[in-house]
Amino acid sequence: MSPLPTPRVPRSSDRPRAGLRSFALAVLVALGGCGEDDVDTGPLPSRPELVAPASGATLDTDTPVFVVTNARGFDSGGASYAFRVVVASTSRDVASVTVSAGRRQTAVRFPDPLLRGATLAWSVVARDAAGTEAVSDSATFRLPPVDCRRASDPYAKSVAGFWVPAVCLAQNVYNEPEDALGPPDATEPLPGQYTGFVSLGDGGWVDVDMEACAVDDDGDDVRVFQSVSGEPVTLLASSSPTGPWVVVESRKPCGIRNPGTYSRRCDFDLAEAGIDEARYFRVQDGELFPCPGGTVSEGADIDAVQILSVKP
Repeated sequence: MSPLPTPRVPRSSDRPRAGLRSFALAVLVALGGCGEDDVDTGPLPSRPELVAPASGATLDTDTPVFVVTNARGFDSGGASYAFRVVVASTSRDVASVTVSAGRRQTAVRFPDPLLRGATLAWSVVARDAAGTEAVSDSATFRLPPVDCRRASDPYAKSVAGFWVPAVCLAQNVYNEPEDALGPPDATEPLPGQYTGFVSLGDGGWVDVDMEACAVDDDGDDVRVFQSVSGEPVTLLASSSPTGPWVVVESRKPCGIRNPGTYSRRCDFDLAEAGIDEARYFRVQDGELFPCPGGTVSEGADIDAVQILSVKP
């Protein structure tokens, strides 16, 4: 591509915003032993036993307390319990954390919301000071439905987050995340000069709020429009603007062009992630070409995000 005028000053830093940090790294609240005076004093089981949430439960909170009865030989004394939450049908990670054992029972509450819009499963691995393990069964549960609104059209309505490496921001000239909103409108008015998209650089991403929800239906459910060439993109989904984010598909090439549309498209099926519905999407560069590179639009160039299967 031909050099263009001096880039606009970018509005992002070389570090993701604090509110958009990975959910797996969030500070948790370890509750330790639960109601120690009321816990049964009989023999402990040979493996950890899940107490709450019970399998098949539908909860009324995004931040439930997880409670497990300790396994025999893994009760305090340097033992720890690793709690893991996944999407039940795909085992895609949602959250995980390790805490010290309480007395007879161990409990934890994640301070950030878990993922709505999917059946989740949780399990526990107990470890003693010598590294010996005891593994629980798993239990499934669901959170409240995703907060979905009615939208006038199926395209992204607002930017919920944006991050591009500083070295790419300094080189790229297409640094406005709002250019990923609305219907596809990217153009090339002059050879090598473009309008209507945001370039994500090496591994960068833009988070969009669709307001409406995409639902898992027959076939593909979400479409991403990507300009300039067929760079691949990774799509993640969430029920919250701050995550947790679950990968739908990784590094999918965007090479199909609709008639009358400058940008190419790639389509995604929520079933790949085991998600029933989602409102927020993270579109991430899948080209992974280091900056500085040879162009002023390094990385995937995102024009628009569209819901193909809209929740009524």
